[in-house]
Order: sequence, then structure tokens, then C-alpha cells
Amino acid sequence: MTMMRPISRRSCMTGVLAGTALAVPALRTRAADAIQLKFATADTMQDTSYSVAQHFAAEVAQRTSGKYQMQLFVNGALGTALNLANSLQTGILDCAILTAGFLESFIPTVQVIDLPFVFRDSAAAARVLDGTVGRGLFTDMEAKGIVGLEWGWYGWRQMETRERPVHSPDDLHGLKMRIQPGPVFAAMFKAVGAIPVALDGTEVYLALSQKTVDGLEFPLPTAVTFKVAEVTKYVATTNHVYNAGALMVSKLRWAQMTEADRTAFREAGKAVLPYWRETIAKASDSAAGILQQHGMQITSVDHAAFYKKMEPVFAEFRPKYQKLFDAVMAEQS
Repeated sequence: MTMMRPISRRSCMTGVLAGTALAVPALRTRAADAIQLKFATADTMQDTSYSVAQHFAAEVAQRTSGKYQMQLFVNGALGTALNLANSLQTGILDCAILTAGFLESFIPTVQVIDLPFVFRDSAAAARVLDGTVGRGLFTDMEAKGIVGLEWGWYGWRQMETRERPVHSPDDLHGLKMRIQPGPVFAAMFKAVGAIPVALDGTEVYLALSQKTVDGLEFPLPTAVTFKVAEVTKYVATTNHVYNAGALMVSKLRWAQMTEADRTAFREAGKAVLPYWRETIAKASDSAAGILQQHGMQITSVDHAAFYKKMEPVFAEFRPKYQKLFDAVMAEQS
């Protein structure tokens, strides 16, 4: 099996976005006068979130005539994903892309879109997130010091395990499974008898290699870029969570912008959204083959059994956000 090495933190930070000035010849602002913004993701430079950040930075530069330039940070260079969310709130960080699971603790209503099997398919999820539900969640987010621009996608979450293939919920009994720190994820794995262990993505490879955890639940593209094929053997195609991601700006930075700047940022977000979702869809299609080439076995599961086993999660969280849950259901019809 071809060995894949974890990405060094020394390569976690890029410089000011290279090539932006060349790509946007009409810039009026000299690069030396541009406002420098820090943009971070919790992922590697091989992940779609990084290329989305690059596209967004170029769109912002073009739409503001070079007034803003982004410095991109990846793979834990500015701390864990939870640190990044905190840094947005305090204004230490200007922009970020994070999955919903890392936002649940800050914006509890986000828990609704991470409920297991809550979305019928990716098209329905996109419709809900682009509609009144998604905008409402951004309103809740702004009250916490973060301005949401768009809801993107990381790919359906699957289950990867070291030693035991998963075909049914019972196969997870007793396994220590790495999760994002959101309450829904903890409840989900407790419901199937697993032991949830909250870890940042940058800690996953080491935790699996040292057998601190028995498995995790990464989308297939993320499993490729974080090189989990070296430390796990099986992938179960559960599709249990849609795994939305948010493109965000610190509210403190937002307050310093002109209305024209804000319009440019909103339009830049809309411009990159189709690329984000389409790229993830393509990466999801190709990732299964890549993982198999590196020795992983892909198994199908009894989805009905998983849905039934996770019904207690709905019983716990649905009453807290009944109107929001009903809106999610209604917007998929």
C-alpha cells in the first residue's frame, strides 16, 4: 500500500494569496495599500475548503478593486476549529470556513441541520440552506458575533473504522469513535452504543495510529486528504449527516466595512457557492476509488436500522427547535 504522510504544520500557512493581482488586472488599489485579512480553515491545502477560500479571496479582490487581500491559514495553523470560531467572535480572525458541527456549541439552532438523516438528498439540503432556514441560522449566528455569507458542503459523513467493518448499528457497539464536538454528534453515537470522543481534525491521524480511537466519521473527500487510509481499514457508507459548512466573516471586521464592501463580500460568497458544492460532489465520487486503491474496504449498511436506532436523537433535539425542524421538513417538500 502506498504510504501517505500527514501534512506538516510548517506548510499550514500560505502567504498573501499569490497571483491575485495578476488575475484581476483592473485593481485600483496598490497591493501595498490593501487591507490584509486572515482567513482560516480547519482543513488541509488539499481540501476543497482551501480552494474555496482561494476563489473567495480572488472574488473579493476583484469586486473591491484590490482593497482587500486574504492571507490563508490551514490545518490548525491558527488553532483548533473551536479556536477559529472563537477567533471570529473576538475579531482575531477575519474570515473562516467551518463545518456546522463546530458551530453547534456557539449557535445551538445549527444542531437541527446536523440531525441524522434529516435531509432527503443533497439537492433538498441545498434548497433548505439557501432558503429561510439557512438565512435564519445566519441571523442567530450574527447575534454571536459572526456574519454568515453562505452554507456550502463538505460531503456526506461516512464511518471509517480501524479493525471492524460496519454493516449495522450493532457493529459500532463499544467502539471509540472520533466526533466533532457538537452535542448532536455525541448523542448520535451514544444512540448506537459507541463511545464518542471529541477531537479536532488535526488530532485524528495520531489518535487512530496510537489506537486512542477505533474510528471516525469523515466525508470521503476528507478521509482522502487527511490520509486516514493509512490508519483505518473500512468505510461504511452511512450518509448519516449532510455536513454543511459555513463561509463566515467576523462581525467586528464587518462593522468596519462600507456597505459597498459588504455587498462585494456577499456577492463573492454567492459566486463561489456553486463551485464549492460541485467540487465536493465530484470529489465524493472519486474519493471512494482512491480509498480503495489505498487498501480500504467499502461496505454498505442497513440504513433503516441506523435511522431507527438514532430516533432517540430526534426525541432529544426536535422539541427544543420544533418550529425550525418543521421548516426544514417543509422546505424539502
